[in-house]
Parts: sequence; C-alpha cells; structure tokens
Amino acid sequence: MDPEKQLDVLMLFGYGQEKDASSGYNFPTVPATSIYPANTGILKKGEFFSNFKKKHTDEAARVYNYLISCDKFEDFVKAALYFKGILNEGLYLYALSVALAHRKDEHSFDIPFLWQLHPHAYFSNSRIKAALAHLQLVKPTVAESDIVSTFVTGTHRDPEFKVSWWREDVGLNWHHAHWHQVYPYAGIEINGKLTTKDREGELFYYMHQQMLARYDAERLAVGLLRVIPFDNWNIPIQEGYDSHLTNEYGTLQYAPRPSGMVLSDSYTDPTSPVTVHQQSYNWNRLLNAINTGKFQKKDNCYEDVNIENLGAAIESSVSSPNPDLYGSLHNNGHDLLSIITDPDGRYKQAMGVMGTTETSIRDPVFFRWHKYIDNLFVMHKNMLDPYSADDLGFKNITLEEISVKVNGCCDQKENVLTTRMEYVNVDIYQSMYQGNPQQSLQVSVYRVNHDEFEYNIKVNNAKRKNVKAAFRVFMAPSFDEHSDRFGLNEQRRWFIEMDKFVEELPRHATHEIKRSSKLSSVVKPPGLSIKDILKEVVERKRKSTKKNVESECVCRRERYCECGLPQNILLPRGTESGMRFDLFVMVTDWESDNCTDNLDQGTSYCGVKNQKYPDGRAMGFPFDRNIDVKFFTKFLDTFVDRFDNMLSVPITIKTMPTTKQTA
Repeated sequence: MDPEKQLDVLMLFGYGQEKDASSGYNFPTVPATSIYPANTGILKKGEFFSNFKKKHTDEAARVYNYLISCDKFEDFVKAALYFKGILNEGLYLYALSVALAHRKDEHSFDIPFLWQLHPHAYFSNSRIKAALAHLQLVKPTVAESDIVSTFVTGTHRDPEFKVSWWREDVGLNWHHAHWHQVYPYAGIEINGKLTTKDREGELFYYMHQQMLARYDAERLAVGLLRVIPFDNWNIPIQEGYDSHLTNEYGTLQYAPRPSGMVLSDSYTDPTSPVTVHQQSYNWNRLLNAINTGKFQKKDNCYEDVNIENLGAAIESSVSSPNPDLYGSLHNNGHDLLSIITDPDGRYKQAMGVMGTTETSIRDPVFFRWHKYIDNLFVMHKNMLDPYSADDLGFKNITLEEISVKVNGCCDQKENVLTTRMEYVNVDIYQSMYQGNPQQSLQVSVYRVNHDEFEYNIKVNNAKRKNVKAAFRVFMAPSFDEHSDRFGLNEQRRWFIEMDKFVEELPRHATHEIKRSSKLSSVVKPPGLSIKDILKEVVERKRKSTKKNVESECVCRRERYCECGLPQNILLPRGTESGMRFDLFVMVTDWESDNCTDNLDQGTSYCGVKNQKYPDGRAMGFPFDRNIDVKFFTKFLDTFVDRFDNMLSVPITIKTMPTTKQTA
C-alpha cells in the first residue's frame, strides 16, 4: 500500500474532506479547462443508475476507460475529481470502481467495503437514519443499545421470506456488484478497441450458475422447491418483493414489485423501447444458434458456438458475435423486470432492485430469471460430447481417503460440519456523516456463518516423478425436495465448487494434505473498513508491519483479491437435524491444466488480473457436461468407483442456535 495514494482513493470515494495540516496532504487541483471525453454528465444527479441500461453503461464506459488511460496517478485523481462534480452519483461510483479495479497501480491501495461507500444500496433509509441518530450520542465505546437492529423486509406470510437472509446478505450482494465491476460488459479499451477479458463469457455463465446452485441448496434446507425458471412471460409472477432501499439521498425508493405483476413492454426511453416479443425473438435466435452450433456474424459469415461467445451473446457484451441479431436478452430482462410496475413511465416511478447489480440478487425473481438464462447454457453443454475416460482419469494417482472436520473440536464427529445464523454488527460509517472520524456507525445484520473446518485428504502418487496436482472440491445436496436421492445427471447441476488448489505430490509416496476452509479459491480475503484502512495508512507511514488481517491472505495484491464470495457464505446452512450432502474430490494433472500459475483466493469466479484464467479446464469440470452412462449406473458413488483419482463421501451440515457477534 502507498499511504498517499490510499488517501487519494478514499477522498475520491467521498471520505476525508478535511485533513490535518500536519499530515502534509495536498489534494491535486482540478484544471480550469476540461480535456475530458464528451457525452458525460448526461444522466442527472439524484436519478437511479442502472447497469443494465445501455445508455447508462455506455456513459460509464467513456468515464472509466478515460480514468484507466491516465498514466500518472495524479492525472487520474484530477480527472476523477472532475467527473465526481458532473456525474450521477451511482454512475460515478460504478465508473470509479471499475477504473480502480483495472489500473496498473491498483495493488497500491485498498478499497473499503462497498456498503460503507454506498450504504443506501444495502441498508434501508430508516436504519441509516436511526444509526445517524446514535451518532449524536458521542461515546468512547459503542454500547449494545446504540446498535441499530436488523431491518426485516417481509414476513413469514411470504414463503420466499424463508431465504431472504441469504439474498440480502451484504457480503453476497457486494460480491455480485464487484464481479460486474471486474467484468464490465461494456468492455475495457485496449489499443483503441473495446474488448472483454479472457473467458469473460464463460465466467458470466459460471459465476451465476454457482449462485443458483447455492441458492437452491438453501431453499431445499427450508423446505422450498428449487427455483422455477421464469420461462412464461404471459402469466403473473407469483413472488413479490419490497427492498425498502432508496437512492443516495433517501429521496427515491426502489419500486416495490407486488405479487401478480405481468411483464410488459418498456417505453420509459422512447428512443430505445424494449418489448417482450423482441425478447422472445432473441431467445429463439440464441436457441437456433445452439442447435445448429453456429452464430451468424454481422458480415453474414458464421462462427462456431462455444461457451465463451455464447456468454457474450446472452449478456450482450462488446464481444457478442452479433448484438443486432441476438439482442441483449440478459440485460433487457433485468431492465423489464425493474420497471414492471411502471413500464411506460407514466407515474414517474423509480426502478426496482432488478435494475442494478448492487441490489438485484435481493429479489426472488432474480434467480428465476437466471435459471431461465442458465437453461440456455445447459442446452449448449448438452450438445457437447461427454468427457472420456482420458479426460476424467489421472494415471497412477489414487485418492485413498477424504474427510472434513471442524477445527478445534475434539468431540466433533468427522464429516459433520456446523453452521449458525448470527446477528453481526457492521460499521457503515462514511464521510458524508459528519462527526469524529473514529466514530462507528453500527447496524446489525442477520447472516449465516460456519465454524471453520479443514479437509483431510490422503493421496498416493505411484509415478516415478513428483507431480503438480490440482484438487477440485465440490459438494451437492444428496436428496431433492421430495426426499428422493438425486441421480448423478440431475445432481451435477447442483454441485457447488468449494475449493480448488494445487499441491506437489512426491513420487512413490502417499501424501497427506490438510487444507483450511479459509483458503478456499471461491472466497475473498477479509475486507477492510475505512477505519481499518486509515489505521493501516498510519502504520505504513510509521513503517510498521502489515496488519494481521493481511497476513491471512494467500493471494497476491496484484490479483483480484476483492473478488469472490464472503467467507461466511461458503458453507450452505443445512438443517437443525442435519442435511446430507455429497462431498466430492477429484485430482487432475496441473501440468496440463495450468494456464498461468497456482491458484489464489477468489480466482475460481474472477480469474487473474491481466492474465489468462489459471485453470485450462472448463469451469465446473467434471460436472459441466452430461456424464456418460457407461461410467455409472445412477448415482455419484458408482461414478467415482470407476476412477482412482476421485472420491466421494456423505457429509452432514447442521445449523446451531443463533448467536450475536461483532464484525
């Protein structure tokens, strides 16, 4: 971390309008004349910014690509300050975040929790006002009575409320928003051309598919059906939702979506209407491309369909083979659902939470929409040949044992993991709230968490040389909503990636591995609050050692360390009596799989900055394709019995009584 650059970044996010004179901090002066790109400042301040409206994202792309292009950090700061003065608040925050994630000097500073930078997208206005009221009571410590209680968005009269805690998890919402900042579909400008990054289309598919698998596991645990795809747009949507969230000023509320609404054509922007019929045409054209295996390009030539260009076409990124022909199915679906209560703008109603990546996963219809989108990817995968024995095997490598156990619990049974629901106090203090910089603004949130655990793996290498091996760890519910055991070709869509790591196996030896759940490749390292970052700045200026929280991070700062699931969401909640899952571990040859180097935290969903995705295998391998029936009878255990480099074991996840804890 560069302390001065860190202070500049916090300033750009709105923190630290005043500095102590002794700090010697001088903020760069904004130039009197503008040298910045045209067609910026179009979206008015105070309005909602939508990641799914092309006009909004095109304006944001002009801004963040200019900020990325600034060679000198001081020029970047000057430009960002200029844009802060003219841009819509949400658009500015998005463009600044994208630029910071892609600048070459990104590893020189930390980004605070997104819910501190934009608390209104995560907490209701009533909770924020209540927290602000507590700031009037200046105390050296925060008493329990000074912590604002959790806001509840519904009641148990709504069946979907049973899993609202998961959809509304602030860390999970941060993950989704940050992923779309790391992979903006409007593209990053390289050598004058807008382009997407390595395997971005496949990552779009896989990140959302994994969210669906995790959400369905939580639904099964509370007795709900798995998500039903939103594939009939002419019938009312049974699930309703009200987030109670507002814009930055608390003046506009995200529109609630009552139960029973029907999708309608959108004419909120008369110059670019979005119609339900056009969406149907786009679906049919995409389906035709999948069935024929060919995309028709703008020049009327054809290219083979693969998971990468299919993801680009469905999301409609700048890498889409033909956006005029295949449209913008994913983004326009979000847009239509976000304005379903006022599709032609006659009541001047604000959009709903489906209109932005920061808030969309809160709504149950998000998962119904993405199950519909995911079905397109499944159709493509079903067109591919199943993996062969050579694809799946690893000669002379034998998995002998696998198990999991909670850390530090001598009396805890093997292969029994424990979770709990907890009330955690989070600090949402941000500089727009005047007061002591050391003051906390505490709000309680309700979330799932788990006891840390470790994988115990015993593997034998019978080869004559040491080998680098990739360990692929998944789990899936064993039984469906009817208490019937999943057949493998159905269950494979619900396998959750838990970890992926590399170990060197000594030749002619049995190797024992203990792997902590904290090191998972699908989670992000612990984040830092504004207060934590300021403390670190002081320590760096005094040339002190790094904070302990950084020493726990195995990823390198030049990689996307802010990307990935929050630690608390890694393990599904399970049930009080114990929910059975199948734990699956597979070992593959990393020397042939590897595209860059070893894996870090967050790389499964986000890859590596400015490099190829580290794993050359298909994302979700080996469960991304149909399993050849010659390798199994019906269930997972008969499949792994055919391959020495695989093992599965049934495990149980139990949820314990609710606790209180301070983050």
